[in-house]
Amino acid sequence: MNSYLTFKVVDEVFAVHVSHVMEIREYEKPKPVPQKVDFIAGLIEFRDEVIPLINTGLKFNLGSVEASQNSVIVILNLQKEGEEDDYRVAVMADAVSDVLELEEGELKSIHQEYKPGYVSGTYSKDGAFVFVLDPDQVFTRNDVIEMDKILAAAKEQ
Repeated sequence: MNSYLTFKVVDEVFAVHVSHVMEIREYEKPKPVPQKVDFIAGLIEFRDEVIPLINTGLKFNLGSVEASQNSVIVILNLQKEGEEDDYRVAVMADAVSDVLELEEGELKSIHQEYKPGYVSGTYSKDGAFVFVLDPDQVFTRNDVIEMDKILAAAKEQ
């Protein structure tokens, strides 16, 4: 069995393996960044570091996640492609749903032609699709480089 945290982004439900989830917290307004990538909403503090807050709706081409009383921030620990270093990002979600317990055979694959690289499969729940993320593939190498530049610029201020 594998455990996945599910969360809503605009009108879609996504799931991420709980091993990547560091914390779930109430939405907080991020600190603005001068040179930002479209999907970066700003920066927030997490423990002893500053991390980017990702507008997940924009990243997934679903439209912007607008902050509401149900909005949450999910802190994820991710692996850089081809490197041993990990990094943390905060992702905005309209709401956290629940934790799914799934066996590998319950995940359905999506034809490669229609599947974004960061979706590893789907699960059908109550007549709706849950898109299961491969969180280490959500951000391209260029995305990570841009986030690193923004964080470095923020440290200089």
